[in-house]
Amino acid sequence: MLMKTHPPEKIYILANAGARTLDFKGLEAACARLARHAAIEIIKTASPQQAVSETARLSAIDGNLVAAAGGDGTINTLLNALAPDGLLGIIPAGTANVIARELGVPLKISDAVKVLVTGAVQQVDTAVCNGRKYLFVAGFGFDAEVAASVGGWRKKILGRAAYHLAGLLRFITYQPPRLKISCAGKTYRGRYAIIANMRRYGGELFFAPQARFDDGKLDLVILRRFSAGSLLRLLNFARGNAAFPADVAEIVQGSHFIVEADRPTPYQLDGEVFPAAERFEVTLAAQPTRLITP
Repeated sequence: MLMKTHPPEKIYILANAGARTLDFKGLEAACARLARHAAIEIIKTASPQQAVSETARLSAIDGNLVAAAGGDGTINTLLNALAPDGLLGIIPAGTANVIARELGVPLKISDAVKVLVTGAVQQVDTAVCNGRKYLFVAGFGFDAEVAASVGGWRKKILGRAAYHLAGLLRFITYQPPRLKISCAGKTYRGRYAIIANMRRYGGELFFAPQARFDDGKLDLVILRRFSAGSLLRLLNFARGNAAFPADVAEIVQGSHFIVEADRPTPYQLDGEVFPAAERFEVTLAAQPTRLITP
């Protein structure tokens, strides 16, 4: 649901001071051009802890808009610190920028900054996994291990190709967990799973093309067998080059999932990797997140 509102009284853009992919000069120039239309301040954060504390403090003040300048992981950090009625903006400056693409936020910095002033408030369904919020996807097992192996310099030099290379290298020795997933009284079993709130997974991969961020549902995609053949078939579907491989995978819609693994399994939320666990509860947050979109 889009709601047109008055421009925020003050805009705070939180930017990681060490971000390699963020054009700080371009960001500062874009803010300067809009200075006569809105009060905008760039805060360069030195750590995730500072970003969390600043977001919590500033988003609790009526009339403020807090914007994340960075990739999907940066947005996830601010999302989890946002006050209950806080307003979140996005300046995309990551590798994949999945959330920005799904919400229609321009990838050009100057245009994205303009949206902070001229945009509307979008109510976006927000998922929660083991107490932590996410916006586009939770992954259990393989993709979390791949994401954990991709360092900052690899993403800077190789971009999305860094994930492709890491995936190939990790696949050689990877032993997938056995997953049991419960939803609405039914049980599903497999070796790899994602639970999506948006269509895109990364770049132009659409594992859950029916997923919507405003339908009150989440989309489980579970791969029953983890092999080169089944994974490639699922990837071809996600690229739009083949039909869904229903003999090796399944898509289930729901609003509450319990994921159980036969051993401690790492997981990722919006690309951010978290320590291994054996049980995961995934549901929708009681209230959506308010984001500024075009």
